[in-house]
Amino acid sequence: MAEPKRYVTSEELKTHNKPGDLWICIQGEVYDVSQWMKTHPGGDLPLLNLAGQDVTDAYIALHPSIAWKYLDKFFNGYYLKDYAISDVSKVTESCTPTSRKWGCLRRKAMEF
Repeated sequence: MAEPKRYVTSEELKTHNKPGDLWICIQGEVYDVSQWMKTHPGGDLPLLNLAGQDVTDAYIALHPSIAWKYLDKFFNGYYLKDYAISDVSKVTESCTPTSRKWGCLRRKAMEF
């Protein structure tokens, strides 16, 4: 039998916003990126600035599509109880095929 989902509120998420205790939310799932801060390719500043928040829009805007496969190892088993899709994300979802293409092109350009 599947275990019931565990939830945190936005208020609880906000308390995880300091080095050694960095949580973020992406599309309603909560990730503990405390250890990732040390090796994050974009440096620690973006994680420190966005910790304790829903970062869905920033994640989609700043990461190529290949980055999604790395999230699972940071999932801490919690979901954001009061998660709501932002207006920006609603627009992004309608552009998903284009966004994926951009992510692929970006990756190819970086390899070049």
